[in-house]
Amino acid sequence: MDARYDHLAAACALLCALVLSGGCMTRRTVQLDAQNPAVRISLNGVLFGDTFVKPQEVVEILDDHGVPRSRVIHILLDGDVVNLAEARFLMACLARAGYTRPVLVTRRHAESVNLGRRKRTSASSAPEKPIRYKRGNE
Repeated sequence: MDARYDHLAAACALLCALVLSGGCMTRRTVQLDAQNPAVRISLNGVLFGDTFVKPQEVVEILDDHGVPRSRVIHILLDGDVVNLAEARFLMACLARAGYTRPVLVTRRHAESVNLGRRKRTSASSAPEKPIRYKRGNE
């Protein structure tokens, strides 16, 4: 009976050691849609999620997360970014690695202006043309 408990204790210890040494075994998912782009370019550099990375590291991160090469990768440009050199370099790195569909996106912005009331035009003000029907022999 003691041998069973020894094996059970050893199995529990091994399981605990694996969990503690390996950390979390689940993969973090990456959202790459237009509403929540994972890759962002700001004045300070390139961000993947909330961490700054080098443009070359974005390819490694996408590979680590198992992103297919044919997937559209939305790259968010912050509103204050004027120089697109870093964006071009990032897109070149992605193209070299085989990612063929990187897309630069910006935050959507909508604006409306009240121009006042529109003048109504009545249908009776347009000149009326007589309707001519074709005959069967025409």
